[in-house]
Amino acid sequence: MIESTAIRYFREVTERGSIKRAAESLRIAPSAISRQVQGLEDELSVKLFERGARGMNLTNAGHLLYRYAQESQAKLDRVRAQVEEFDSLQRGHVKLATVEGLLASFVSDFVVDLSRDYPGISIAVTTVGSRGVAEMVGRHEVDLGLVFGRAPRRDLIELARMRQSLCLMVAPHHAMAGKDHCTIKELAGLRVILPDPSFGIRQEIDRACAKANVELDLYSETNSIAFARTMAAKTGLGTFLPRNAAMPELVSGTLVAIPLRDKRLEATQVTLVQLAARNTTPSSLRVAELLVDRMKQQTD
Repeated sequence: MIESTAIRYFREVTERGSIKRAAESLRIAPSAISRQVQGLEDELSVKLFERGARGMNLTNAGHLLYRYAQESQAKLDRVRAQVEEFDSLQRGHVKLATVEGLLASFVSDFVVDLSRDYPGISIAVTTVGSRGVAEMVGRHEVDLGLVFGRAPRRDLIELARMRQSLCLMVAPHHAMAGKDHCTIKELAGLRVILPDPSFGIRQEIDRACAKANVELDLYSETNSIAFARTMAAKTGLGTFLPRNAAMPELVSGTLVAIPLRDKRLEATQVTLVQLAARNTTPSSLRVAELLVDRMKQQTD
């Protein structure tokens, strides 16, 4: 794991351009560096440098070894950082992608608590639809993802699930605002604003309506849950969200949540996912553990 002296000297000569300058940088005798480089060439049975009046230039074999040395050093730096994190967990950076519906209360509350309890762990939060979350996790762009529904890719593992039943959200003056619940059949012809098809919420609503042979009056679709909430609160449009996604409006009374009587929509879930083959850092491991605990504690 630890970089050998010969490789370290070889890297220094490559980056400095000569044995003399490498020796000055490392504060050792030029002869010591020369012996190590010569030993590498003897061991590999190749010339690593072309020695000329202008300094040391890498051969093709030398370029190959230098790329290896750079990659090895980068891996070693990552391992050192992880070991230091394991030792204290005082610092680290975690990237989380999430569906927007969780920002209003669940994710924001979680990040507030994380900043208080683990001030050295910073977190970057990106909001996209469920498909986008899965793609970002799959491309190693983020450490963890929160999707609506089950993990949509086979290369993702599910760390935890949290039930988030879908409700019809309408303004208090809406004709359906006084209902205790409603069935999918009762939604026929309802004028709505919906998340676009990249959102798991939209996929579930489309599936339920198709199964019940119900057609909604789609006035608008959007990639912003916040916009859908605002439009529902200020107009006669309805939208569909879990309670957590509209908590500020529900608390203020600008929206009313009407439970949907549909087995599948009552059982919809949010899932914490991670790439199965990902090399997990201590900080992302800790954040995942905290999210799992939080998701077990909360349900709608």
